[in-house]
Amino acid sequence: MSVSTDSFTGLITTEHQDKSKFVQTVSLSCQGYADQIALCNQTWELYDLDNAEGAQLDVVGLWVGLSRYVALAIDVYFSWDVSGVGWDQGVWWAVGDAEDMVTTLSDDRYRTLLKLKIACNKFNGTLPEALKILSDAVSADGCTVSASETSMAVTFTITGNISTVMKAVIEGGYLPLKPAGVSVTYKFSQ
Repeated sequence: MSVSTDSFTGLITTEHQDKSKFVQTVSLSCQGYADQIALCNQTWELYDLDNAEGAQLDVVGLWVGLSRYVALAIDVYFSWDVSGVGWDQGVWWAVGDAEDMVTTLSDDRYRTLLKLKIACNKFNGTLPEALKILSDAVSADGCTVSASETSMAVTFTITGNISTVMKAVIEGGYLPLKPAGVSVTYKFSQ
């Protein structure tokens, strides 16, 4: 990241401007400062949500209020009414076994989730706005969202084959779409 030091060497008085070694010494002495100025000028771009990657995106996530790590339920333990984990299919749960595992989101998926969280932070509490945010969340999976209202309760039904991560995000409350005093439930159907 080399930036011109002309703004520094331009301050040299006329009686020393013809001394090339002096000008080079001043230029080399000021190069670090010029690099720092250039870095400061582009810092906003490094932490822009659309351009950030890796650690910079994690910092944006801290500012927005959402971590890159998402807890996923482990569905391998024996259960009576869940297909695939019944007799001779499921693993017996023992004391100390994890019930959740944590996954790390890729930059692209994390960026999408951050944009959804920003939309939730701006959420105005209306049902159409909540439907729009949820529809944006599941549109990549080709799912649809509908809502049914009752007295002080809303049930969002997500129809389609939703990804495990997005289901965990919605069920885990990573996208808070709950107006004050209203209970919200989510149903998933295929």
